[in-house]
Order: sequence, then structure tokens, then C-alpha cells
Amino acid sequence: MNIIITGGTSGLGYRTAFILAKDNKNKIILIGKNKAKGNQAIKSLTNETNNENISFLQADLSSISETSSLREKLADKKIDVLINNAGALFYSRLESVDGIEKTLALNHLSYFILSNLLLKNKIIKNGARIINVASGAHRGVDINFDDIEMVNNYNGWVCYKKSKLCNILFTKKLSKLVSKNNITVNCLHPGFVKTSFGKNNTGVIGLIIKFLMTLFAIKVEEGAETIIYLATSDDVKNISGEYFYQSKINKPSNFAENNKSADNLWDLSLKILKNNNLTL
Repeated sequence: MNIIITGGTSGLGYRTAFILAKDNKNKIILIGKNKAKGNQAIKSLTNETNNENISFLQADLSSISETSSLREKLADKKIDVLINNAGALFYSRLESVDGIEKTLALNHLSYFILSNLLLKNKIIKNGARIINVASGAHRGVDINFDDIEMVNNYNGWVCYKKSKLCNILFTKKLSKLVSKNNITVNCLHPGFVKTSFGKNNTGVIGLIIKFLMTLFAIKVEEGAETIIYLATSDDVKNISGEYFYQSKINKPSNFAENNKSADNLWDLSLKILKNNNLTL
């Protein structure tokens, strides 16, 4: 299989790549921002799995232009599995190079842009699988479509929670749009995984995240299990639009099952991108 993994140079994405690369018939394409980390990931994965079919594409996925440039870089590929995994938590409000709140830009819009561009250009094959890494953190919040970038009353944790809600709403909407091509779209909560996630935040916040991970986080191998299941298992080849936890369909929050919100998110995402000179 030809497999794309965003955010695949470390943590959950890297472990997912490692497991999938152990099957030498699989060709793995990692996408990330840091070229040095990407090259090191290729070297390590190749040495650990003896799979020579591992490559890296550099792109800042919080950037609309860099994400959309992947369309040309992948033009000659036929993708069987797209794993949208890149994401981050920003406790201070930051903006992307496009002036978009960075959590929204990276955690939601990168999934939206990459999936749609690869589908539009038939780079994702009929019968393929799209897997969106969401989170149980989506519970307890809804989206304010009048202030989706949280210009007012920014809270980094709440913003992250809302971005994960976006992942599920996007999954629900996209699954309906691609069903005619026998393409499945599912999302998942990997669990609270012990990775470098959140450590881009310094000071007290960074220490709290590190402390919580030491006490409560599961091993990265456990976190990858549901992603591997969705990417490879025949049990889910005809299942689409669902939210999984521990390799089982799990009921997300009521807000995540709101079809009107899914439609509104889709339309607003298109509008944001159009305002930044990208029409899907």
C-alpha cells in the first residue's frame, strides 16, 4: 500500500510509520515541517524495518501554500491510506503565516486542505481509506462559528478541544461526499499518549504537561493500535464516518454528531481558504 502520514517524524506518527513499514510491501511517505527530523526518521525507520520504500516531504502544514504545494509533489502517486495526524497544542495564541489562528490552521485546515486536494486530483485511489486523528478532548465544547479563531477570550486548551471537534465533524461530512467512490473516512481517539505533544509550551504549562504524561500517559505503541486497525483491518473496509477508540466504534459528543455544524464548518473552511487564494 502507498501510505501518507502527516506529523510522521516523531511520536504517534513515527510509531505508526514504524509498524506499517514492517510490511515491506508498504510504501510510506512522511510529511513534516522539519527537514532534519524527516531525514533522520527515514534513516531510523529504514534501519529498523529494512524497508527501503520510506520517503519524506517537507511542508509546514499550518501554511496554506505549503500544504497545497503537496498536490504537485504527490501528483504521480496513487494513495491507499491517508493518515492525517499532524497537530499541536498552543497555550498562547499564535497565528500562522496566513494570519489564521495556528491551532485551527494546523489541527483542522491541514486535514481539510490535504484531503480535498488529493481527492480532487485523484491522487487518493477509489477504495482508499482516510484516517483523521482526533481526540477524546473534543468533549464538552461546541464551535462558535462567529469566532472560530477565538480572537476573543482565547484559551489554548479550549481551542485545542474545539480543533479536535472539527476533526470529527470534518470526518462526518467528508465520509458522505466520498462514499460514491468507495472511500472510507474515519477518525479516532488514540488515548493520552506519552509523546512530545504539548512540549512546545514552556514554563509552568510545559511542566504540567510533562508531569501528567509521566503519571497517566499510555505507551505510544498502544496509541498507534487504533490507527493501524483503521489502516489495515478488513473489519472496517466498509465502515465510514465513525469515531473509534481502542479499535471500536465509540459515540462522540452530541456536538460532534450535529450535521448542521458539520455543514457550517465545511462552508466556513472553504471561505477561509478562498480568502487566502485557495479554491477547492
